[in-house]
Amino acid sequence: MTRPAKRVLVIEDDPLNVQVMTHFLHAHGYDTVVARTGVAGVEAFEREHPDLAIVDVQLPRKNGFEVCFDIKRQDEGKRTPVLLMSAVYTDREHAQRYSSELDADGYLVKPFDMHALLRRVRELIGDA
Repeated sequence: MTRPAKRVLVIEDDPLNVQVMTHFLHAHGYDTVVARTGVAGVEAFEREHPDLAIVDVQLPRKNGFEVCFDIKRQDEGKRTPVLLMSAVYTDREHAQRYSSELDADGYLVKPFDMHALLRRVRELIGDA
């Protein structure tokens, strides 16, 4: 019996970033679900029960920090890794502070190498 692919929720409003990340993750065996606003991201988390959420910081209607907070305050969210990403908050100090304050499980600075993303995904939830 084959186990289902691990599901990654990508919360990102930039269409090109969504396309690149979802195609790359799918090519490596991960199932992906996309939300394009912070509000839709929290709703998708509650509906889809992903193994991992990758959340952009700059989102419409609710920013990525708020999304991370909303996910992590849920019982399921406490067990689900959240990886934040941003092109705005680019220094290590911001990354560490926001990750620890929000209980995020990592922080990627955009633009990032897709193989670095894959490495972090595998560290957080294992192979697809």
